[in-house]
Amino acid sequence: MTSTPNNQESEQPSGDQPDGPVAIVKRMFAAFSAGDLDALIETVHPDSRWIYHGANPRLSRAELIGHAKVRRFFEGIFSRLEMTEFNMDEFVVQGDTVVIFGSEAGTVRATGQAFRNAWAQKYVVRDGLIVAMAEYNIQVEPRTTT
Repeated sequence: MTSTPNNQESEQPSGDQPDGPVAIVKRMFAAFSAGDLDALIETVHPDSRWIYHGANPRLSRAELIGHAKVRRFFEGIFSRLEMTEFNMDEFVVQGDTVVIFGSEAGTVRATGQAFRNAWAQKYVVRDGLIVAMAEYNIQVEPRTTT
C-alpha cells in the first residue's frame, strides 16, 4: 500500500504508471477541474457503478450506473455549484484501488451561500477505466446551530 500526502508524488507509487490506476483517476480529476465532461466520461467504464453518500447539509445517497447517469451527476454539480477550491490531499493506493482524501469549497449558484466540504473517494480501476467509485462527502462550513 502506498500513501502520498498533500498531492506529493513518491517515486512511482503502486498504480501510478502512465496508464495505472492513479494516472486514470488524476486524468478524471483534471477533466473535472476543466469542466470537460467528455474527457471525464472517457475515463469511466460504460457499466461503472458510482455510489455517493453526502451530508451537505442534508443526508443524501445516490447510486449511478453507466455513462449517462455519471454524466448527469457531474452536470448537476456544474450547474448547482461554483467551485473555487478542490483539493486532493492524500492518495492511498492498493493494487487497482485508489482512495483519496480531500476537500472542496465554493458557492451554491442559486443562493450565493458559501460552502466547504470534506470528502473521501474510493476508485477501482481496471483495464484503464474506472469501474467503481464510492464517495463520502460532508459539509464542514457553514456550520448551522440547532
